[in-house]
Amino acid sequence: MRDRVREFYRRRCGLLYGVLALIIVLCVLFAGEEIGMSNNGDFGRVMRAASLDYGQRLPSFTYADAYTIDLSQGSAAANVRAILFGHEGLSRYPSIHVGVVRLSVVANLVLNKLTGVEIGLYRMWVLGAIYAVLYAVGIGLLLSQFRLRRLWQDVLVKGAALVVLCDLGYVAYFNSLYGEGLEHIALVYCAAMLVRLLTHKPGRWDGLWCAVCAVVYGWTKFFNIPLACLMLVVMEGMIWVRTKNRRAIAFGGGALALLLAVWTAVPGWMDVETNYNAVFYGVIRNVDEATAKEYLVDLGLPQELSDYRDTNYYLGGLLSSLEERGLREQAESVTKGDLIGFYLTHPQRLWHQAKLTAMHCGMIRPYYMANHGAGYPLMTFSHRMSLWSGLRDLLALDTLAGNLVATAAFMAAVIAVYRKKTKLLWLALPLAALLAGLAYAYILPVMLNGEGDWAKHMFAYVELVDLLLLGLFAMAVDRAGGKGADGVVCFVAAGTLTLLLLPPAVHKAYNLIRANTACDKLGIGAYVTLGSYGGDSLTWLVAAEREERLVLWCMDERIVESFDQSGDNDWRFSSARRWLNSGFLDGFSQPERAMLRAVDNTVLLNNYVREDAQAGDLDFSCSHIAMLADRGYDRAYQAVVEDVVTLPDIDLVSGLAREGYDVSGAAYWLETPYCASQNLTRYMAPDGHVYFGAAEVARVLRPTVEVGADTAVAGGSGSRRNPFVLAAEAVP
Repeated sequence: MRDRVREFYRRRCGLLYGVLALIIVLCVLFAGEEIGMSNNGDFGRVMRAASLDYGQRLPSFTYADAYTIDLSQGSAAANVRAILFGHEGLSRYPSIHVGVVRLSVVANLVLNKLTGVEIGLYRMWVLGAIYAVLYAVGIGLLLSQFRLRRLWQDVLVKGAALVVLCDLGYVAYFNSLYGEGLEHIALVYCAAMLVRLLTHKPGRWDGLWCAVCAVVYGWTKFFNIPLACLMLVVMEGMIWVRTKNRRAIAFGGGALALLLAVWTAVPGWMDVETNYNAVFYGVIRNVDEATAKEYLVDLGLPQELSDYRDTNYYLGGLLSSLEERGLREQAESVTKGDLIGFYLTHPQRLWHQAKLTAMHCGMIRPYYMANHGAGYPLMTFSHRMSLWSGLRDLLALDTLAGNLVATAAFMAAVIAVYRKKTKLLWLALPLAALLAGLAYAYILPVMLNGEGDWAKHMFAYVELVDLLLLGLFAMAVDRAGGKGADGVVCFVAAGTLTLLLLPPAVHKAYNLIRANTACDKLGIGAYVTLGSYGGDSLTWLVAAEREERLVLWCMDERIVESFDQSGDNDWRFSSARRWLNSGFLDGFSQPERAMLRAVDNTVLLNNYVREDAQAGDLDFSCSHIAMLADRGYDRAYQAVVEDVVTLPDIDLVSGLAREGYDVSGAAYWLETPYCASQNLTRYMAPDGHVYFGAAEVARVLRPTVEVGADTAVAGGSGSRRNPFVLAAEAVP
């Protein structure tokens, strides 16, 4: 019986894992409430090219699963022809992804007719189901191309592959109109063909399938065309070297020609918008005015454009402002060649951008796209099938060193495994192509598009690294317990895991030690006890010192309230502000209240109330990376109000993060609004990233207060376990 099971597994493992992948993906997307990816404005280009319209448009920052189909052609046949073969909108976005969406539109029409549903209704789940089937076939194909030495090893590695590849961060794209869904599916097919070429003698038509997979990968997202060309050269080259079959040259050449033709057809508006962002939201992002002018001159642009640093092309009123000053033509004149030339002649700026890019390589899914629909508060995320997403975010893959370690480890393992099986040259060439592809996917997004949609633009790179990690894991498990080269592979894999886990663990340990170390005086980093909540005393961290005052930040996580019960993100009128400056203070004795100083509190404003600003000239755009989140803070629209108790704002939290403090914890509100909305407020999540969510949702409040820097200490050691007790009588 055991032998029969083993034989069935060996023969049918591709089908088995394909079915498992399909079940997992369908459960992730459709079990319970349907989930997907919300629109951030990019749906429009696909909808125009696929005969779709929003219909009754849902509020922004929610996932929408229903749209309407344009059926204005007069007859069913004419409508189908227009949907499948119409040219409207295609010239603006000629991605092959549009073709799949069009097929899903026709599939919706058929289903609507069969089920009696309103004929013009487009349901996103139909596209998601199509992608789920295609993806399951791709995963089954990939996992059927190799077999490990022992059954338990094979099951372990392929089970891990399902956990990684079926993660929500990847499959949520299937229920959306973003091209990343098809891009990811095509990459899995490319990986399957590459593994097939490494483990099997190339078949008669393998060259054709390699060409098709690479073309779909490149044609889906135009940025990936150079990566697809590299894949073609490697895969078709491997086939030709092993078989000398000229078909490989023909298939590869034809596919390269097609990809280059697609490259020439990329619409000009994309270059205009991305190049602007690359300059003003990249090259001169977060630099002083003098440096901005210097960089602009180096790019051949007028110095007056330095006023537009930190802006992106989609900022309201931007184009009219440029036109009024006669600067729009110059601002849009930069080419990609100019940008590459700038970075090659300014290596220090390129190095700076490379380090910032690494910080955006830890997460798979973008932090600014919701998963749930209108039945949930704005910007609600799902955590189904997020084991790999969560683990990945804990690793040091958000550092430059971590990414270099992962890449070097994979290459070392490949060399150890294949150095005696193939010539050094034939091993070096694909590895060189791999390095080139990784370098392109890593650094080109910021060079050619700036920081706009940074989290989403690193998707291609994150995919590649995850495949490398899976490959390293497979090689290590397959050679577990071996000697020689096998031992080297296992050592490299173990060392990689250690190096990726060590920095976060060291950071946590350092903060734990620092929190429990006694302080010799009352100052930044010390802990104090002051006031109470629910009958228990509150512990505070001395987080900053400002004008002979100490800023105390509450460390307790017992206070749970809405930012504003009516859902407004303006701190000035929030229910949290009213309660913190009244009812919350009931937990303080009169002497303790006397210690608290009134604060001239700088409050950032959302875009809808910018006319109230007392300072600032720029919309505030906030990164989810805590130590980067306050860039642009000083130039943002802001007002000043008087408070005794406030919430931590972006400025305070970012400063602490840069000083090495752990600013994570139970999700807690920040004072800073998401400026593109009247209803979304920033909050710090348990993963240490800054998100934004509906202001009416109850989250932890961790207030801040200020006391005099000369406040005396009556007891305690200043550690988290034994905080200082402040002496009320010492207050003047």
